[in-house]
Order: sequence, then structure tokens, then C-alpha cells
Amino acid sequence: MATDTSVPWRIHPQHVHKTAAGGVQSIRRAATIIRILGAYGRVGASVRKVAAASGLHKSTAHRILCALVEEGFLEQEATTRNYRLGAEVFTLGAAMGRDFDIKALAQKSLDRLCQISQDTIYLGVRTYYCGLCLDMREGSSSSKALRLRVDDSWPLGIGAFSMALLAFLPDNEVDAIIKRNARLLLGQRQFTSSLLRRHVDSTRRRGYAVTSNIGQSGLGSVAVPIFDPHQRPIASLCITATVERMVAERQTRLVASAWEESKSITRVWCEARDGFGRNDAWREGLAPGPAAQASLRPH
Repeated sequence: MATDTSVPWRIHPQHVHKTAAGGVQSIRRAATIIRILGAYGRVGASVRKVAAASGLHKSTAHRILCALVEEGFLEQEATTRNYRLGAEVFTLGAAMGRDFDIKALAQKSLDRLCQISQDTIYLGVRTYYCGLCLDMREGSSSSKALRLRVDDSWPLGIGAFSMALLAFLPDNEVDAIIKRNARLLLGQRQFTSSLLRRHVDSTRRRGYAVTSNIGQSGLGSVAVPIFDPHQRPIASLCITATVERMVAERQTRLVASAWEESKSITRVWCEARDGFGRNDAWREGLAPGPAAQASLRPH
């Protein structure tokens, strides 16, 4: 199948799992399509683009798209006929509440890091092959040369905020991401596959990601991952300043502060997960009906 250069990113074939059992295969394909359309945002994408991005045959992609529309997970725009995320996706996200909103959970940490450093603080999250800037704070010493803004999406491995998301993933995922993103970075000598892999290795050894004067911007950054209970990176905290402010001793202090806030966010996130669903107050106001009462009697 010919590559569609307008596709934001294309799923690596190993993620389609064509040899998986029928039911599992269908679920994975549907999940892949939902992620793809999430990358296209409110504009959506045509069947052809979804098929190209997923590696699926056009008829297979169309069949899954129609099923997801029927279930409310997708909708089809009347004028362009593009498919995009539907109301059911929002409903499920809203049902999880603020307890699972990493942006909300990180607010105090972002404020503290900004106050401590007076530099620019970023909160990043992974969107499959890319890192998305979810939130930021600008301190009194923030540079006007900032290149990353809220809602910007960069290929994983480009910039400290996204390298912190990439480097701490399992090796097979790292390799697949680097291989995929290599097509986006053709001609960028500082971002070849071999160099990115070396940056991943050095980030792991160091325990945090670092960039200096990337793109001759005069800025340097350090970033640490935010882990879930299974030690998978769910987000990243990044501090960016002028290279003059990123001297070695200060960089060490900033990394220590970032790790402290990373662990704090993980704790809050885990506590939120443990407490989720305990406040079903509506149940307390309902007395069990006759059928329920009968089922509770010992037999």
C-alpha cells in the first residue's frame, strides 16, 4: 500500500497483530483506528487516510469505522464525510472524572517547580508516536525564544520532554517508535535512528533527559518521566531555561526537584485510582427490592 504523506503518523505493522485471534484482532484494530482519529482531531480523516495510517485494507477499515459510528465512539462529518471521535469517547473520559486527569493532578507540581526555578515548566504526555505538550508555566526568567507551546506535538525523542517519555519504555516499543519516526526526520542529521537510540541509552543511564541549545535556540532542558504503578511513563515534567542558567550544579538541583514532583504526582494518581468508585452514594439510598432480598437469603 502506498504511503500517505499527509498522515500524522502511521501504525507500525507489528501493532496491527494480523496473526492474533479474531476477537482480539478486531479489538486491537478498533483501538488503533480510535487512536489515529484522535491524532487528526476535530477535522477527522477519510477512510483512505485511516486505512493508510493503520495498514488495513480500505474495506476492513471502512467496516470498523461504521461499527464504531454505530456504537457512538466515532461520528461522520456531514460535509467532508470525514470520521472523527464521537460523543461516547468524551462520555467515557468524563466518567473517569478529575481523579484520572493528569493535567489537573499536576497543577500544584507545575506551580511549585515554576516558583522554585523561575523557568519554564512543561507537562508532556504520549500520544502514540508523539509527545504532546499538555500544560506549561512560564517563570520570571522564561526566555522569549521558547519553541514548545501547549498543544504542540513533537515526534517522541525530539526535545527533552518527549525523550523522557520515550527512553523509559520497553526496548521493543522504543525500537518501533524510532523506526516509525525516522521517516519524519529525514535529512535531520542530529536525529538519525542511531543517534536517537544512543540518546535513549544515555538518558536511561543518567536517569533523566537533557538537551542543550537544540536547533541553536540558546535553550537547554532537563526532563523526568512520571510513572504509573507498573513503571511505565504516563507523562513527563520538563524544565527549560537559557543555556547560561543550565549550569551543571543548578541542573542537578532542578532534576532533583523534578523527580520529587514526579513521585508526588504518581502518588496522587495512585491514590485517585484506589479511591475511584467508592462514592456510589446513589446505591446507599436504594433499598433492595423483593427479588434482590430473596437472592440475599441463605439457601
